[in-house]
Amino acid sequence: DWLMPMQQLDSLPGKHAVAWKFKFGYQVDNHAVNTVPKECLIRITKAEDGGIGGRGPWEPVRTGFTPGQENEFMIKWLKGDHIKIKV
Repeated sequence: DWLMPMQQLDSLPGKHAVAWKFKFGYQVDNHAVNTVPKECLIRITKAEDGGIGGRGPWEPVRTGFTPGQENEFMIKWLKGDHIKIKV
């Protein structure tokens, strides 16, 4: 890389160079300025129409397990209220 580490974004995600974990920011010899290692990149594509037999809404949409369509349980889970820890 011709850019200095301080010129790269701290928010750039990547795989840690010497450990089995992900980190944000510069890693020596681990990524270029414009991307991360290819094993960290994913692509999501639509496999099929939702619902059984491709009819009706997709099950997560119907049950509320999607962002923006949360049901009561999902809202509690996001807040961390679905589990109680005794100290």
